[in-house]
Amino acid sequence: MVKKKGKSKRVTLKDKYKMQRRVVETHRKNRKQATRDAKAGVVRHDKKKKDPGIPNSWPFKQELLQDIRRSNERIEQKKAEEKARRALSKKDPTSLTELVAQANQKQSEFDARLGTDPATNDAAIRSSKESHGQQSRRAYLRELKKVIESSDVILQVLDARDPLGTRIHPAIEAGILSHFDKRMVLVMNKIDLIPKANVSQWLTYLRRSHPTVALKAGTTQSRSAESGKSSGIGQTKAESALSSSMAVGTEGLLQLLKNYARSAGESKKSKTCISVGIIGYPNVGKSSILNSLKRFRAVGVSPRPGYTTAMQEVVLDKNIRLIDSPGVVFDDDEDGTSKCGAGAVLRNSVDADSIPDPIPAVEELLSRATMESIMMTYNIPAFPKGDVMTFLAMAARSKGKVLKGGIPDKVMAARMVLKDWNKGKIPYYSIPPSDGSMVVEGAAGGGDAVIVAKFSEEFDVNKILAAHDAELMNGLEDRDEMDFVQVNSLPVNDDGKSAAMVLTYLTTTQSNDEEDDSEDGSGDEMEEDDEDDAIAANNRMEEAEDFDFED
Repeated sequence: MVKKKGKSKRVTLKDKYKMQRRVVETHRKNRKQATRDAKAGVVRHDKKKKDPGIPNSWPFKQELLQDIRRSNERIEQKKAEEKARRALSKKDPTSLTELVAQANQKQSEFDARLGTDPATNDAAIRSSKESHGQQSRRAYLRELKKVIESSDVILQVLDARDPLGTRIHPAIEAGILSHFDKRMVLVMNKIDLIPKANVSQWLTYLRRSHPTVALKAGTTQSRSAESGKSSGIGQTKAESALSSSMAVGTEGLLQLLKNYARSAGESKKSKTCISVGIIGYPNVGKSSILNSLKRFRAVGVSPRPGYTTAMQEVVLDKNIRLIDSPGVVFDDDEDGTSKCGAGAVLRNSVDADSIPDPIPAVEELLSRATMESIMMTYNIPAFPKGDVMTFLAMAARSKGKVLKGGIPDKVMAARMVLKDWNKGKIPYYSIPPSDGSMVVEGAAGGGDAVIVAKFSEEFDVNKILAAHDAELMNGLEDRDEMDFVQVNSLPVNDDGKSAAMVLTYLTTTQSNDEEDDSEDGSGDEMEEDDEDDAIAANNRMEEAEDFDFED
């Protein structure tokens, strides 16, 4: 007899889909009921399992219960003490003597927890800030000194919007040239941010002291740019480059450096390797110029000041080595509280968010700019000349920088104005002085080419710069000066204390730096690093490509 097969437990699709529909419907009804209960305020308590407690069969049950009871008593006692303490603290003092005693007691408890003397706490904080700032400044000056000593030609980068404000103090500049016996070339960067006529005025003024080259450094460089000649192809390409992120005007600077390398050789045809140091204030475009000359991103750049913190060397070709330096603020006050410090903020040498009080910097800005241009920039009505508080109140209301109750946030508005100034949202330019101040005369007096005549008799600097200017000016766009804010150049620190300190540090012997290195306990490591850097630099020089120096 054949055994009967068992019935299959598989569910038909009809029953399966029916169960799924019922589950969905049940969930929908439950959600709907929960919504109704929430609106009606009905709270449904689900049945929870009751804690059975300690089983009777548990050994040492009585001892465990006593421990739990004592723990609960301690908790209740702490709650009672805390309640009494709060009630005592809320109790008003009955006399002025009790109030003073309570205040003194709280102050002494706070000082004991802080571990400092309130009489000397503020002075200690100020002295620590000053010492930290001096150490940081001394470290940057040490790097600057290394760059100057290692360079044959020094490129001083200036911001075309304010060349005098971003130029090194005349005493420091003259001391560097006389003590180190270097060649200096002024590089006026960011020429695309000023009118065309202003570029010609500044070139004429600055060339009374040193050879000056005007250019626009590229913000983004790629290796694909190596195949072209940047602005030297034609006027149309130069005009398009000015409105883009490409570099413009670097050919004139390269040609000048090539002739310096050629003139340093023994004969007219020979060439030697020269080191070119790039110095200047923070955020004037030193690293961007280096990348533009190299035609790709060789070093890092940032719009925030102080991004470059150490000396960087890049091999341009077998005859030119570029050395980038960190920006140095040559002013005594860098916190923006004085007139000198406000100038550092307006140069974008100090971040606007890092200064405690930005209002003095805005006051310095208003003293330099015309009131009409500021009114047109921020679309505000007329205000009393020099009244910084009224201007900040109007600017805050115009830009929506208000506190509770409609009170204008003047500090936030001041930081906004400084950021707009440093980011280029406020287009501005300055005009050169007519009295010829701030001009560092050369050994033979003024003139366009007298200063560099002693460098070499093999080439004419004026001829190179004239050809470069003609090509550059044809590519510059004619912009209306009414679109800019005309400002006065930043004043030079007349006391000379900061310049004397910087010049003394730069012209001292190497023993001071060696003492600093020995104090840090890292002299041997630094010597080993220098040897490694020298070996790596020589390897890069051997592998570098050679540019065509033939005119």
